[in-house]
Amino acid sequence: MKFPVAGLALAGLLGAAGANAAPAATPPSAPAAKPAATAAAKGQAEDSALSPLLAMLEIGNPLPALPDCADKRSPDGRDVTGFCVELKGDGLMRQVGVPRAQRPAFMDGPYVLAFVDRNALVGLVVPTAGANSQQAAADSVSALYGKPFRQEQVDMPAKGGKTVKTLHAGWMHKPLTVELYAMPEDPSTGTIEMLLPQARALMADKDAEVDKQLNPASAPAAKGGKAAAKPAPKAAPKPEKPGSW
Repeated sequence: MKFPVAGLALAGLLGAAGANAAPAATPPSAPAAKPAATAAAKGQAEDSALSPLLAMLEIGNPLPALPDCADKRSPDGRDVTGFCVELKGDGLMRQVGVPRAQRPAFMDGPYVLAFVDRNALVGLVVPTAGANSQQAAADSVSALYGKPFRQEQVDMPAKGGKTVKTLHAGWMHKPLTVELYAMPEDPSTGTIEMLLPQARALMADKDAEVDKQLNPASAPAAKGGKAAAKPAPKAAPKPEKPGSW
């Protein structure tokens, strides 16, 4: 994910790191291996701090009809009292409010970013506290989808000239892909991207639109002027972003 898009999901208050519950043990009296395995898998999913959120916002299903967040704000305006949606937006990306009881402790702020394709929920971006909550976030994803297919430590500069080690990990539950990483401009913020292929295509289109607005020099030359203008110098290659492998 390109950072201009990911940044939309990371606005809000700094989130606190949350502890993830340990997977429930399989009862010793389980009569058969298959039911026991099924029960263990169900218990493991229930132990994920993401489960209450995903029970309401099921990726691949229609986005639920939710009230306007203007009607669900807490008295101080900093939180929401129930699932809701910010009505302002472009339709593709919607801010969905998540009440405190249903959101993970490692989530940064009360909103997730939902990607919607013709009312189908095709992706979620869950903002996190980055390096401060990365283990709890990773444990919650692993409780749902098993061990990551790839993970690595990434050194990032933090405030005060210090360097922090951040976790970059990816899971696959076809067709869903999940990626966790911290933001290089501020490792104390991060994201969990849970995306279907449709969401990635929509994001690519959105990024192209943003690039066009930010780089008008790349647009066709203005009318008039018979002499061909010198080609604009090529932009320096963008550094590799941790949101893609």
